[in-house]
Amino acid sequence: MTSTRQFHMNDLFRFNNVNLDVLTETYNMPFYLQYMSKWPELFTVAEAPDSSIMGYMLGKSEGSDTLWHGHVSAVTVAPL
Repeated sequence: MTSTRQFHMNDLFRFNNVNLDVLTETYNMPFYLQYMSKWPELFTVAEAPDSSIMGYMLGKSEGSDTLWHGHVSAVTVAPL
């Protein structure tokens, strides 16, 4: 059964199988680190029972005062 959890720093070295999908946009390391530092609760990973990464979702919140919105920057799954 797949489970979701918050993305951990070490996952940056474990998610190549997901990013190698031709339909997945691959970002540079500072991009991922920015999301991890600013919006850690919105950077989640889908993990298989064998602890391999099956996918991830990057999100952020933007706005000021009462005008806030959420944004999904990336959502991807590993190819079969």
